[in-house]
Amino acid sequence: MSGQMQARWGGAAAAVAVVGLAVYFSLVGWDAAQRWATVLGLFVGLAGLWIAVAGLRRGRRGAAGGQGVVGSSVGGGVAQVDGTCGNVRIRHSGGVAAPPPPAPGPGAPAHPGDGQTVSGSGVGGPVDQVRGAGGDADIEQGP
Repeated sequence: MSGQMQARWGGAAAAVAVVGLAVYFSLVGWDAAQRWATVLGLFVGLAGLWIAVAGLRRGRRGAAGGQGVVGSSVGGGVAQVDGTCGNVRIRHSGGVAAPPPPAPGPGAPAHPGDGQTVSGSGVGGPVDQVRGAGGDADIEQGP
């Protein structure tokens, strides 16, 4: 089920619950309604806390994994940028890019994990990696 469909069903369920509680509370009186609302508020708060913790754990699991160029042959350069809070400018000027060197033979190239890697690859140009910069990052090379 898509996220949009889940949101629609969740919204419909919330609307039905609100209307049902309003009708119930008006029938039993405000004193009983206040006691029930306190108990229901406790359980809704605990459910919200559980959902928030589950979302944080899911976010960490989803964030794992980095950027990698593995087992490739690249004629130009490689630029990897991750998690910057500012401007990033990478400018390489010069002649025509070198032809891509052949990728190394089969082996066990390193996978990026949570970082940035270029492994088991032949790269004919510069390799630029920027990660977690708290400001501007400028990389310029030229004649």
